[in-house]
Amino acid sequence: MKILRVLLLASAAGLCGVVSAASQGAPPAVPMAAPPPEAVAVAKELISLMSGDMMADMTGKMVAQAWPTLEQALRQQFPKLDAATGAELRAEFEKQIAANVAESMADAPTIYARHLSVAEMRDIQAFYKTPTGIKSLKMMPQITAEVMGNFVPRMQGMMERVNLAMTGILQKHGFAPPK
Repeated sequence: MKILRVLLLASAAGLCGVVSAASQGAPPAVPMAAPPPEAVAVAKELISLMSGDMMADMTGKMVAQAWPTLEQALRQQFPKLDAATGAELRAEFEKQIAANVAESMADAPTIYARHLSVAEMRDIQAFYKTPTGIKSLKMMPQITAEVMGNFVPRMQGMMERVNLAMTGILQKHGFAPPK
């Protein structure tokens, strides 16, 4: 399961980096008042317009990108893994990814309503109903998948470089024995 831990850590590091980069310069988190019900309702409309089949597409793409590496790690660790067990593992992996995507999206209307006014969300809806908006909605999952697809293969090398750099600093300060 060492490889699983590496994959999970790498994913977490990537998410932390994205969240960290997105929040740089942002004021400290302060509990905010709940947005007005009208704003949440308009946000739900906007997300519905934006998402379409996005959650299913996102789940499918995440599974398609991650499963081969995970399956290879499982087969290395469990050489006698049969096809039926492999299929059950993949089905469970898909189920867990889908649940995570749905759970992650559950708070989206409140977040949108907190950052955008009702008028702004209606403007965005109007844009997404134009030919360019429709095309951007259709293409965004593919564009995002390509961008993230470039990121994922680089994670292992990045984690190795981070590990080497941090080990070097720890060795320099006497916290780890030299290799």
